[in-house]
Amino acid sequence: LVIYYKDCCVFMKLTRKLIHEQVYFYALLLMAVSLPLSIFTTSLAQIILLANWIVEGRFHEKWERFRGNRALWIFLALYLMHATGLLWSTDAAYSLKDMRVKLPLFFLPLIVATSVPLVKQQVNRILLLFTMAVFAASMASVMALAGWLPVEVEGYRDLSLFISHIRFSLMIVLAILTVVYFLFIQRNSLSRFERIVYLVFLIWFPAFLVLLKSLSGIVILGFLAFILMARAVFEIRDPVIRFMVFVPVIMIPLFAIIYLGHAINKYYTFDEMNPEAIDTVTAEGNPYVNRPELMEVENGHYIWLHVCEPELEREWNRVSSMDYSGHTTNGNSIRGTLIRYLTSRGLRKDAAGFSKLKPSEIKAIEKGIANHLYLQRFRLYPRIYEVIWEIDRYRMGYSPNEKSVVQRYLYLEAGWKIAREKPLFGVGTGDVKQAFREYYEEVHSPLNEKWRRRAHNQYLTFMIGLGVVGLVVCLFALVAPLFVNGRQRSFLAAGFMILILLSMLNEDTLETSAGVAFVAFFYAIFVFGPRYPWLRPKNPDSDG
Repeated sequence: LVIYYKDCCVFMKLTRKLIHEQVYFYALLLMAVSLPLSIFTTSLAQIILLANWIVEGRFHEKWERFRGNRALWIFLALYLMHATGLLWSTDAAYSLKDMRVKLPLFFLPLIVATSVPLVKQQVNRILLLFTMAVFAASMASVMALAGWLPVEVEGYRDLSLFISHIRFSLMIVLAILTVVYFLFIQRNSLSRFERIVYLVFLIWFPAFLVLLKSLSGIVILGFLAFILMARAVFEIRDPVIRFMVFVPVIMIPLFAIIYLGHAINKYYTFDEMNPEAIDTVTAEGNPYVNRPELMEVENGHYIWLHVCEPELEREWNRVSSMDYSGHTTNGNSIRGTLIRYLTSRGLRKDAAGFSKLKPSEIKAIEKGIANHLYLQRFRLYPRIYEVIWEIDRYRMGYSPNEKSVVQRYLYLEAGWKIAREKPLFGVGTGDVKQAFREYYEEVHSPLNEKWRRRAHNQYLTFMIGLGVVGLVVCLFALVAPLFVNGRQRSFLAAGFMILILLSMLNEDTLETSAGVAFVAFFYAIFVFGPRYPWLRPKNPDSDG
């Protein structure tokens, strides 16, 4: 009986241990799938992970793993530094909110690093399901764009149905990175069907980034591709082959610069203005309003030449239920949008020019699309054109509101001036938002209340809240664990780190719950999970 009792106890312990390990693994799978699809289930997965870790117990084992993991100690300094910044914060409510948002940076790495170590097969399943979830989210976006889902898509930002389009673009880049690893570095471990699926992903994801018009995602992908390909070149031992591969790699940034220069030159190529060729009346005999002194253009055509608003108003109200003097669905004026759109096509702003518009173009104008280029979904130039147009309009003295690139410049300007006021330790973790609010009021910013936002640069946000000291600590906490755990030669770990560091130049990556969950989850997986070497190891059973 004693032996039977002992055997039962051992069996129950093993069963309980197995249950907790399964809950842990499937909660990780749930979170991987949820990141691009649902903020709610992402939070639910984190709650399950934390609750399971606590209920599981076995704290002696976890303490031993924690005690022997220097990389984990260093990374947790990122959260602890923000906690320290509470000491000189005055806004208690926002401080607590900020610490709650950043909480996954503390407990997700702690859970992964102190739980039973994940094996590569488990992480492979996590990565596969994450990639499939990103693909599913992108297909949902396409279906919404095609009108197959009851979702209104007014602009490229609306194409990300579940999370911020910027966060979604980062997940797409990570999915591309994952596909590249399995398709090219671990291709021998894939079946023929799996190779075909990964190849479809590799073609589709970059195309969807262009459809999403995410400049930050496209730029990060370009930089990441260049850095990783340049790094791979140095793995080639034959100097001749290395040179042959290095030349096309160097061409990546050169082609990008040439393309950008071509886009800028194309934007500033204007029609020749001959005063004698400017007509004064329409074909119907109505007078034109010509303002040649106004140098605004669309696709090189002058906006304020050959404008006859009485004819435009009559023709527009004849075919549209939205009044000419009203607003588009995105809040812009019908009048201004119509005039710009006609100009973009090189048409005169009169009845004759209006008659050449298609019904689909009328609907586009009703949605606020002011240039026919913006209807070209799978081209990058329209997005670059929009950026140049925003900057050009701001230089002419127009409002910076609702112009994302110009606003980001003003955010950086504001952030830098705030950071210089308290350079050593900053304003405190919870006072960043308050510091921006006071700055905008003090300088009488032209930005409306809705658009008065933070720096959109994580490095600057670190410096504003925690000073130069905090910036150094946070960067060390992010980067050092990669080297302490020997993951600098891990393709996915190093690639993910580059991705995050680049994203932080253009975004407050760690200031939203979606961004924090994304970074904390994959940082924990790549840095505290199994290795993913740059090149295939000589020993196929080796982790690298």
